[in-house]
Amino acid sequence: MPDLAAHLDELKTRGYTRLTNAVPQSVIARLRARIQELHAAAQPLDQRAVPALNRGHAVLYNLQNRDPLFITTLLDHADLRHILIATLNDEWYRQIPRDCPNYIMRAVVARSSGPEALPLHIDSFVPASGSFAWAVQAAIVLEDQHPSNGCTVVVPGSHQFDRYADQASMALAEPIMSKAGDLVVWDSRLWHGTTANQSGATRWSLIATFTRWWLKQNYDVTGMLPDAIYDALSDEHRAVLGFCSIPPRDELERVDVKAGYELLQAGRPGRPARAA
Repeated sequence: MPDLAAHLDELKTRGYTRLTNAVPQSVIARLRARIQELHAAAQPLDQRAVPALNRGHAVLYNLQNRDPLFITTLLDHADLRHILIATLNDEWYRQIPRDCPNYIMRAVVARSSGPEALPLHIDSFVPASGSFAWAVQAAIVLEDQHPSNGCTVVVPGSHQFDRYADQASMALAEPIMSKAGDLVVWDSRLWHGTTANQSGATRWSLIATFTRWWLKQNYDVTGMLPDAIYDALSDEHRAVLGFCSIPPRDELERVDVKAGYELLQAGRPGRPARAA
């Protein structure tokens, strides 16, 4: 059983932590097969509309809309849930029980490195030092990662540097050599990138970004989630996808943007109630 206190301390001091053998190999095989299937069927995106950091790399977006497997594997992972509650929960969000998540999932993607190294960058949008984290990323490693196949590299402690990443610091970066089934969690302020994938093979990871409840999501998750997936989820899942913090249309609908699970009982939030 992992020492979660030690992992939380490592996340706080070094900016990242790795839980080994965190996901069963049977689940890893299912995730990898589903991602390979979706990648083979994916329509090419206009690279001019793709963020510069993602060009030349294999990325599958919006996976919460594809299969509930991606949602439940991440959201039901007990150790990840513990780490995220300790790191991202808002203690003043009283409408949801304090031992349940009130953070939200900003995005979930699958990624495999391309032949060019990914420059050092942050995913918190702005740098800041201090103990208050507002975004955390979690990667389930689906294929072994090492420097020759595009593994993640990080500059330990850089989440406290209070400035944007500079590429000269790549010399200080350490590779995270991980095995399929590992779970890597990092503060989104951390300077991170990848090595070049020179192997000619894939090295898929499933990566989710979790944030404080008040931050925007990458896509209209609450509006576009298919009904079949919404119906298959628990109230806790729905809250983490943002359904308990949808802004009300006006003050007559609701005054507080923070809501509890009771908001979910009258039907899918943001839509008229559906017939039984």
